[in-house]
Amino acid sequence: MASALPSYLPTRFQRIHLELTNRCNFSCVFCPDGRMTRKRGSMDEALAKSAIDQIADLDITEKITFHVMGEPLLHPAFFSILDHAALRKVPVGLTTNGAMLRPETIRKLAERDLHQIDISLQTPDEETFQKTRGARVDFAAYRNGLLDLMAACASRPNPPIFKIRIMTTRFAGKMREKLGIPNFMGSSALLRQTVREWTDVIYERLGLEPIPPAKLAKRINRISIHAWNVIEVSPKIVIETYILTDWGNAFTDGEVIEARKGYCFGMRDHFAILHSGDVTLCCIDYEGRTAVGNLKESSLLEILSSPRVEEIVRGFHRGLLVDPYCRRCLGSSTRLGSWVKPTMSVIGLKILKPFFYRKYRLFDDESAGR
Repeated sequence: MASALPSYLPTRFQRIHLELTNRCNFSCVFCPDGRMTRKRGSMDEALAKSAIDQIADLDITEKITFHVMGEPLLHPAFFSILDHAALRKVPVGLTTNGAMLRPETIRKLAERDLHQIDISLQTPDEETFQKTRGARVDFAAYRNGLLDLMAACASRPNPPIFKIRIMTTRFAGKMREKLGIPNFMGSSALLRQTVREWTDVIYERLGLEPIPPAKLAKRINRISIHAWNVIEVSPKIVIETYILTDWGNAFTDGEVIEARKGYCFGMRDHFAILHSGDVTLCCIDYEGRTAVGNLKESSLLEILSSPRVEEIVRGFHRGLLVDPYCRRCLGSSTRLGSWVKPTMSVIGLKILKPFFYRKYRLFDDESAGR
């Protein structure tokens, strides 16, 4: 079937972000939530369902992901919207900070066929968790909620993919100092220890057959702090580690020298729909400055087929940054950085990504334990 999208866009996106709300129950020091000036609110239920209908009718994505800013589970009609996506046969991924995983919410989530659940754990131990979240949380109860959800979903015939996301901090020294973020994951040894501890607790909670200690240590010892690690703990449970970044210069208070050239996955493998209905280029644009249209005024197809989107995307194809926000995102506070950063975006994302994106499989098929 021919794509409904114009030729300068992909036939299908890997994901479309649907921001149900930009309100959050945390105020994490590493997140630009505290700097966001965009009006707080929640997407109207009818608008959310209309967006899902248009996405389903166009058949242009592998999945919808409830994520940009905010905590999706705070939306009062969350489960109604989720059920509508299921009715339209659109796979859904949920990104949650995990703080609302109480028994009733866990039961409702486990009853539904979610494609993927991403838990933004970020700081994997109690001390760093409490220092960075801007809210006091019982860490033991928080961790148990995460594990209870995994266990509740494990009994489904086709459980969702679980991804536990953890930040590494070694290469973010200046940002750490500025924001007061502890260096909680600053070495490969700490990273390996953390993966080992979480693997053990996941296997115990889900009743999976333990991996022999020597075999587990041998496999985990290959994991490096220098890479973006995707560690398969079991067939559908992943621990992902990634390097703490600055959200496109969100935490730069001084002048940013804009980049003119660079590469981005915005409108290449994803785009976002904010709670206001604004359609934006990417999930890093927390302020919605790259808005190219609004679903309250135009259809999704009209927006994606607009001259503005074509200009921006064709610019990406040539390595040129058309939108001012993109130029700032890939810019730097120094002249040298404004050249190096966009150059590395091209080299890193287009050429070197396979070398830095490393997958590790800890389990064996015969001992997956299902």
